[in-house]
Amino acid sequence: MQAATQVMLSGFLTFGVPLIWAVREVIVLRRPPSGSWPGDEPRPPEPQPLPPDAPKRLPECLIPKLQPMVKPARVLEKV
Repeated sequence: MQAATQVMLSGFLTFGVPLIWAVREVIVLRRPPSGSWPGDEPRPPEPQPLPPDAPKRLPECLIPKLQPMVKPARVLEKV
């Protein structure tokens, strides 16, 4: 094989095949305009943050419940 042929084939494998593959992927993956595919509905709006003066409360499940104070039973010792 001549040197020029080897250089051309090497260049084609290095740059040509990936370039052709990339062009093919762009053509295959080209999508129609937005909204024409099923499931392309717009996302629901994100919830707005509370105003700074809004009361901030924890949910009831995160508020600790205080146990009533129970006096410990006296232990009688034999003397």
